[in-house]
Parts: sequence; C-alpha cells; structure tokens
Amino acid sequence: MGFGLGIAINDFQLVKRAIRNLSVAAVISIATSTIYFLVSPISDAQSELLARTQPTVYDVLIALFGGLAGVVAGTRKEKSNVIPGVAIATALMPPLCTAGYGIANGQWTFFLGAFYLFVINSVFIGLSTILIVRFLSFPAVRYINQKERTRVRNSIMVVTMLTLIPSIYFAYRVVQKNIFQKNALRFIEREMVFDNAQLLRQKVDPSQKKISLVYVGSFVPDSVIGLKKEKLAAYQLQGASLELRQTGITDSLRIDMLRSAITINKSTATEQEKNLEKMALLEKELMKYREQDLAQTAIVKEANALLPQITAIAVEPTVLRRVDGKTDSTTLVLVALNKRLTNGESTQLENWLKARLQTNNVEITTQLKN
Repeated sequence: MGFGLGIAINDFQLVKRAIRNLSVAAVISIATSTIYFLVSPISDAQSELLARTQPTVYDVLIALFGGLAGVVAGTRKEKSNVIPGVAIATALMPPLCTAGYGIANGQWTFFLGAFYLFVINSVFIGLSTILIVRFLSFPAVRYINQKERTRVRNSIMVVTMLTLIPSIYFAYRVVQKNIFQKNALRFIEREMVFDNAQLLRQKVDPSQKKISLVYVGSFVPDSVIGLKKEKLAAYQLQGASLELRQTGITDSLRIDMLRSAITINKSTATEQEKNLEKMALLEKELMKYREQDLAQTAIVKEANALLPQITAIAVEPTVLRRVDGKTDSTTLVLVALNKRLTNGESTQLENWLKARLQTNNVEITTQLKN
C-alpha cells in the first residue's frame, strides 16, 4: 500500500522505503516458515499448501478487493488495522508460508509458484491503492528543482512499468489457465461418459494444454475417441491433447459377457458341439479370472498386514496407449486408504508391490476414504 501511495503522489522516497520494508517483511516471513517446516514433523503437502502453488483468477480478485478495502480503511478518520490485516492474512502470508515449505522440503516448484502468487498479490494491492488515491485526489509531492521532478517522475514510471507489465501478463496467464481448466472439466462431464466404462482418474494440465483420463471397464473404440477429440474446439479447447488410458473390462463385466455369450442353439448337432466347445473355453477363461480374484484377495490381506491404513486394493494389468500410437504394458494398482501414507510408507508400498507382482512397471493411485 505504501508502494502504491508513493507512485500515486510521485513520492519516490516513499516508494523506495515501501519496497525495502516489504522485502524485509517477506524475507522474515519466508525464513520463519522455512524454519518451522524444517523442525515440524509435517512433511506432506496439504490442500491449503497446494492451493498456493498454482494461482487462479480468484487469488487475483482477493488481492485486488483486499487492497481496495485496505486503502479505503486507511483514508478514514477512524484508523483501523483490521481490514489491512485481513488483506495480509488472505493474500500475502499464505503464499509466503508455502514458499517456506518449498525451501524446507526442496520443492522448488512450490517455492516458485507460491512466490509468484505473492508478487501478483502485492502488485494488485498496490494497483488498487493507486486507483483509490488518484480517485480521492491526494496532493502530489512537489519538487522545486524541475530536473529533480523529472528524474523522480521518470524513475517512478520505470518502476511502475517493470512491476505492472509482468504482473498483467502473469494475471492474463492465470485467467487463461483457469478458463482452460473450467472448459476441460465441462468437456469431461458432458462428452467423456461411456457405457460400461468408468472414469477412474482425471488430470487437467493447463500449462501443456493436456487432458489425461484413465478408464476402467469396456474399451472405448479409437473411432469414438477420434470423434470426441473433434469436439474439443466446441469447448474452446483448440490445440489441447486428449490422452486416454484404458485398463480393460472389470471382472464383473467379464462374467456378464461370458454368461450372455453362452447361448446354445439346438438346431443341429454340429452347432451344439461348437457351442459346447465355446462354453468350455469361456468357463476356462472364467476360472482364470476367479483365480485372479483369489490372488487379489490375498494381496489385499498382505498389504493390510504391511500397512494397516490400506482398506482395499484393485490390481489390473493394462496397456497404456500413447498419443504417438505406441503402447506400454503396466499394472495399474488402486489403493483405498483410511489414513494418508507418509513418504516412507509410500516408498515401502511401491517396493512391496513390485516384488509381489514381479514387475517394475507399476502405477499406483491412492484414494483417501473415511
């Protein structure tokens, strides 16, 4: 707010003091947060931390309106630090605390994303201050020396441009990412729903304009996927890539298909013989899946003995189909938990599954359920 006031009234000394004070406060906040997370047993990033690593347009609006409320409160006769304090608590301290978490845990993407959010919020609080000060016609600082006045004005203009131009660009990027996220979720909800195929996991990456979906159930034909990709433009998702990973049909669907396929036509002896052979093959296939069910039952009991947080496990060998047409064999493992795993326990689970399933190509998805 001091930075915005200094720019609005042409007070270069105030601008310099404001930048110095803000820098000192930010460094102290980050250092305090870093020390806390270094000595704290908390190591997992919770939702409140993750929310500060990827800024959205809502964060920008919070900073803008928080700054407006703060400067309006500062111009009243009855002074109060409550509203500016709210702006600090909602827009500035959370990203600085997240930046400290990133440093303490070596998560530099967390640090950069959170500090970037802090810069955006600071700039928009300053911008809201400039708007209110100009609207209220605060008296500007006058300089006796014309050269000094010109130098100060030019310096303030340079500082303003260096601060505002990147923030406007970053804010534009934030808005574009938010729009992409919203359109992608709308596309998934309306277009990517299939009979006998359940959406297991979805990931939307606005930075790379990529939508990744994992399905379990009946395979969706490539022709249908191609038609869905053509509809991306209708949701303002031009240039976005759609990647599907399909894990095959579930055991219950397999059994239903087997039962429906065992239909004996009694018109001729030859057809009866063919149908009996078909039934024998299908029963053999069904027996194989029942053996797999027994194996998965043993796996979940062993996993629960290893880590009591595990309440259920689904194991499915599958083929990953990449955009370039190539395929990779892997085993998809869905793990249901009643309590979040630590990093050490996650590593222990991964190593055990690789040894138990006798494969190094394991992709683990966890779900926290109460």
